[in-house]
Amino acid sequence: MTLAEISASFLAFIRENEFSSPQSQSRAHERALLLLTEYFSSNITLSEITPARLRDFLGRWYVERACASKRSDLESDGSESDVVPNPRALLNTLAQFFKWADQQEGTDLAERSSAVLLELTRSLPRTLEIIDVLSSRLRERGGAFSFPEFLTSFEEGGHTEYDIDTPGSVGALEGYFRILSVEGSSVEAEELISEERVWPIIFPPGVASLIDDRYIMNLELVRGPAGWQIAGCGFAYPPGTEV
Repeated sequence: MTLAEISASFLAFIRENEFSSPQSQSRAHERALLLLTEYFSSNITLSEITPARLRDFLGRWYVERACASKRSDLESDGSESDVVPNPRALLNTLAQFFKWADQQEGTDLAERSSAVLLELTRSLPRTLEIIDVLSSRLRERGGAFSFPEFLTSFEEGGHTEYDIDTPGSVGALEGYFRILSVEGSSVEAEELISEERVWPIIFPPGVASLIDDRYIMNLELVRGPAGWQIAGCGFAYPPGTEV
């Protein structure tokens, strides 16, 4: 059976047994499997859901989709909020679906995917929390132009050091950074392409405490007297994600 067929059978089974499952949980299953088939395509077989592809689906594709959906909610009436389930609901659905599908098809998908699902149980919700909190702090602060040292340099005509758009500027960095260590609000990270170590990156209050080693973050940095300040952020990803 294809992924679309086995997903439809699973959802039919859930609906037939709704007396033991709240309707809201049934809708969460539907949304989760919609995302799964959107990423993998509806006509694949269960054997094509490898641990590596499942991890890319959850650690990269889902993170970006969930953040885009939330951004759309903030800019509209919130009707998009029903499309993307929260990470715990998604992981719960996948665990149930894989186990049920194995019973029907005689496959071993639940066993093959268990390590990935277990690994992401903590790091996936934490990733979305990091993105949300950091983005909120940067919006509250107003970005790099709110740094006193940036304004002083700009007024004096020496703003090149803080110009993120200047190629090769030693005062600005932009890229994907792997977190190496956290000490209070100061973070050491490694830029993925150049492998350059950057220290200290000063994170806004309440953000550094959320970050463990190996998380990956898309950051724009400008150099200040106390260290590297965060001028902007893109997505964050769980440890081990290929970006």
